Amino acid sequence: MSTITVQDLLEAGKHASLTGSVLTDWAEKGTPKQREYLHGVLVAEHESRQESRRQRLLKAARLPAMKTLTGFDYSSVRFPEDYGRGPLESLDFINRAQDLVLYGDVGTGKTHMATALVAAACRQGIPARFFTTSALVMMLRRAKDEDRLDKELASLAKNQLLAIDELGYLPIDAEGARLLFQVIADGYEKRSLIITTNLEFSRWGTVFGDDNMAAAVIDRLVHHGRLLQFRGESYRVKNALMK
Repeated sequence: MSTITVQDLLEAGKHASLTGSVLTDWAEKGTPKQREYLHGVLVAEHESRQESRRQRLLKAARLPAMKTLTGFDYSSVRFPEDYGRGPLESLDFINRAQDLVLYGDVGTGKTHMATALVAAACRQGIPARFFTTSALVMMLRRAKDEDRLDKELASLAKNQLLAIDELGYLPIDAEGARLLFQVIADGYEKRSLIITTNLEFSRWGTVFGDDNMAAAVIDRLVHHGRLLQFRGESYRVKNALMK
């Protein structure tokens, strides 16, 4: 009787894509102990694949740092009356293709929250990307110059969540504003956006260089979105070594 080695199993596993009929056949042939063992193998394989996917998504998200909402200080956050921590942390807004605008003072946790939500989405197997506004505009402008803008937009569209950080921190020229508008408009009612900004809506015209374009962006975000307001002293200033 030949002995099956670990290497033999590894080689066979490379070509395995089990069908229901094969599983049924071998499960019916097996003893209870053998079925228990086979079940353990299949569960372990599934969990391994899920973890590999989570790690791939986290890498693809291009997060500035790995953050979570565990222990997050919500004292500086004012939620809408019909919204709160539970629905936010459940990521239900992504399933509904809803948007979040995180607005308020510098250093009060907007970027932390956006980063943590993108990371949480990836851990749930949801494709997501994080950008600063300037980095996104730069990427789109380069793609346009190299005649591959459609391909870049199609790649972005594969994500169910896009976080656009620091809107209004740096000026955007007319072409950059049009490219940013295209990303936001293309995602309307299809995927979720998180935008962090320290500018109230009335000043978004200065970002896009066009009040009508800014109004069109705001109209889309408000329709299926919620505004979370951040107030308080900067965490970095409060905990700075330089006093």
